[in-house]
Amino acid sequence: MKPNYFRMAVAYFVLTILALLVLIPIAAGALTAFKPSGIWVSSPPVWIFKPTLDNFKTILIERTQYMQLRNSLIISSGAVLVSLILGVPAAYALARFKFKGSSQLLGWLISLRMIPPIVVALPAFVLFRNVKLTDTHVGLILMYLTFSIPLVIWIMRGYFFELSPAIEECAMVFGCNRINALRRVVLPLVIPGIVATALLVFIFCWNEYLMALILSGRDTQTLPVAAATYVTRVEVEWGNLFAMNLIIMTPIVILAAIFQRQLVRGLTFGMIE
Repeated sequence: MKPNYFRMAVAYFVLTILALLVLIPIAAGALTAFKPSGIWVSSPPVWIFKPTLDNFKTILIERTQYMQLRNSLIISSGAVLVSLILGVPAAYALARFKFKGSSQLLGWLISLRMIPPIVVALPAFVLFRNVKLTDTHVGLILMYLTFSIPLVIWIMRGYFFELSPAIEECAMVFGCNRINALRRVVLPLVIPGIVATALLVFIFCWNEYLMALILSGRDTQTLPVAAATYVTRVEVEWGNLFAMNLIIMTPIVILAAIFQRQLVRGLTFGMIE
């Protein structure tokens, strides 16, 4: 069957337009991050100028928001680590063992990802305040676990389900028990899935705003919360805001570019039954 070049041309044209609609605002914001303060919102916009790092100097040094960068790294990395430690064994169990209520349990777990965070914001604040976990890294990590562990279980279950049970059976024939077969044979085969899942959880925790706004304080404020401080009643500090957004966006873009294939597989294999 000959390819329909007209349809392909139309598809590429539409995809190009959609890509430009996404990339042009990002590029304009990235340029604004390097503009001097006098031309942040000039009319007409200034596209040719001498780049400056003053905006980054302001947010990282003068306003000491490298602390927010540290907090985001601690909280996001901690949530990823604990989510994998708890979620991967649970995903393996749901993929390999059938027990009464297992299907309902899986449906309940994924439904936790569908709950709007605003619904649990107030109860979470009251609970964490009573146990003195507000304005702590541990408190935010625990809050993020309620949303990230179901994501880990759902995606990793797809990876484990894809592997034949015969792999573990062969390992057990040669003397491994179930745990050793999982550790020595199965986990090395699903490393791409673990990487993709870790990246998805990191993206979610890194960009999360509402719970960080409610549960964090001066010592644990994250980058998304800090970015909102540049929008005030008096003015919007566009250069500083876009510099902060660029700092937030850069690690995610780099990680997504490095692990692109694993990320795509993680998004598609999570639905295998």
